[in-house]
Amino acid sequence: MEVLISEFGLREGINEVIGITLGEWINTAPLGIIVGDDVRVRLYGNHTRRFLERTGVLYVNVIHDPVVFVISAFEDLGEEWFESLNPPVIRGSESWLKFSARVEGNYAILDFAEGEVLRSDLRAINRGFNMLIEATVHATRYVLSGSEALAERIRYCGRIIERCGGRREKEAYELLLGYAGLKKEEG
Repeated sequence: MEVLISEFGLREGINEVIGITLGEWINTAPLGIIVGDDVRVRLYGNHTRRFLERTGVLYVNVIHDPVVFVISAFEDLGEEWFESLNPPVIRGSESWLKFSARVEGNYAILDFAEGEVLRSDLRAINRGFNMLIEATVHATRYVLSGSEALAERIRYCGRIIERCGGRREKEAYELLLGYAGLKKEEG
């Protein structure tokens, strides 16, 4: 399976993507798809888990828009963010995949069903984008805990985003600070 899903942009290790589950609404959330001996995703007690348990289906969009990652970490994307609802494809996605999913403890084991490569966007690694993903992970945890250590990690990531990121990464970081209730560092 790894060779097949690699055609859609998923490689060995943890792949940051936007997961989409369908229930009473379209639920969107950043997910780390783990590709190894199998394909799996860690689940938490949230809408994504409940919809997966109910439907057994997970859609994944491979996308590099930092604003999409931040918004979907804190709220669901509205229909205006999608270029298609069947299958659910977020505007700007490079590919989409559909998996059947079976929940086993804290993970869903994923079996590839279908997918499509929509566009190929060659890009070099951008440290600002990578730090935005890290800051988003820290911010979702910070909102739950209020930990000053997490707030400092977010600020550290922010300094790198400001130095290495482009306009879209900086815009996403501003959104993230708002969702987390943090102020931008001065100077």
